[in-house]
Amino acid sequence: MAVWQCRQCGYEKDARCKPKKCPECGEKDVFGKKETEEKKKK
Repeated sequence: MAVWQCRQCGYEKDARCKPKKCPECGEKDVFGKKETEEKKKK
């Protein structure tokens, strides 16, 4: 699982695949992977 964050409004979603549309602001193709604390520790 990855944490995806909308670059438009900041909405975060845990999902395996990149969301196509943000459920909060409605923008399309604005999600980028967010670094998790677990990965930063390695």
